[in-house]
Amino acid sequence: MPDLKQVLSDEIRRLARKEVKLAVQPLQANVVALRKQISELKKALAGTSRTIEVIRKDSGAPVREEEEKEPRLRLNAAGITRIRKKLKLTQGEFAKVLDVSMHTVSSWEKGRSYPRAGVKARICALRSAGKREIKALLAVPEGEK
Repeated sequence: MPDLKQVLSDEIRRLARKEVKLAVQPLQANVVALRKQISELKKALAGTSRTIEVIRKDSGAPVREEEEKEPRLRLNAAGITRIRKKLKLTQGEFAKVLDVSMHTVSSWEKGRSYPRAGVKARICALRSAGKREIKALLAVPEGEK
């Protein structure tokens, strides 16, 4: 004779799965529809952007100031720490290379504050710097950077 507890448990599990499936199916259909809508909107946006560029070029309209700026650089606390450790620098040395205080570097790495645009560009430039370049930057007195 089968174990009554096991039979009941299996039946409850089967019915629960069935109910969950019934509840989730309409949501899944909505998700699919929304993804299609997002895809269509992205295509429409890309087409509109191309049209705007063509019109701007034809009209000779000046480019807005925001569009002339460099692209935004993405940098977070873990990225700053990773760059510093890759270069095998202490926080003090990293601060000296960037011409900021050691406390500032510590705050960036803890995520309490974020570098300004100019410093962010210097940090991103350090990504491709070699050991010789870093040594040269560390050797330069602070006032001459």
